[in-house]
Amino acid sequence: MKTDQLMSVSFVNGTIDIFHKTQMGNLKQVFILGNKYRLDQGSELMRLDNFLKRPNTKKYIDDMMTKYGYEKSEIIKVVGRGRGIKTYANLQFIIYCATELNNFFRMDVIDTFINERILIKRDDGGNDFKELNGYLDKLPDRKEKNNQGIFIQTAIKLREKIFTLEEIQECKDKGINIWNSQYANSSTLAKRDDFEKKLIFSIEMGFIDSYEKLKEVIGRL
Repeated sequence: MKTDQLMSVSFVNGTIDIFHKTQMGNLKQVFILGNKYRLDQGSELMRLDNFLKRPNTKKYIDDMMTKYGYEKSEIIKVVGRGRGIKTYANLQFIIYCATELNNFFRMDVIDTFINERILIKRDDGGNDFKELNGYLDKLPDRKEKNNQGIFIQTAIKLREKIFTLEEIQECKDKGINIWNSQYANSSTLAKRDDFEKKLIFSIEMGFIDSYEKLKEVIGRL
C-alpha cells in the first residue's frame, strides 16, 4: 500500500493504533495497555506526562536523535487540538516505553511488531491482492473488461471466509477497513495469504477459467 494507513493492532488488554509505514503509534494507548500489565502485577500506574518529563526519557530521545539523525517530531509528536489531541511516537520509542512499563508488555510488543512483523504482513497482503486482481483480468470471460466490480466482490467473499459476520459488521458500522482493524492478526493474515496464493495458482494452472468458477472455489476454501 502506498499511503500511510492507520492500523489497529490487537493485544491481550486492548489495541494500539499505529501508521504502518511511518510506524508512529498512539502513545496514550501504549500507556493504557502497559498500565494494565502493571496492575495485574500489583505495580503502581505510570503517567505518560510524568514519563515524558523524566531525565532518562529525555536522554533517550536525545540519543535517538544523535544516532539516527532524527528530528524530534520523527520520534514523538503531538497532533490535534483540545480533546482531540493525540501523542504519537515511533516504534523504537514505543518499545522503550514498553520496557519501562512492564517486562511482559515489552515482550508482547516485540513479538507482535518485530517477530510477527504484523505491519509488514498487512502491507504484503494488500499487495498480494493487487497481484490476484491482475490474474482475474486474465480470466477468459473477463479479458478486456472493466473488472473493478469483480475485484470488490472477490474481496468481499474472501473477507467473509476469513472473518465472522459480526466482525465485518462492526468494522462496517465504524467505517473501518477490517484489514486495518484489530481483527487482522497473524492468524487471519496467514489465511488471507494462503487463500490468495491458492487462487492465483488455480488460475495459473487453468483450474479456474471463469468468474463463476472462481466463486465456486472461494466457497470451498
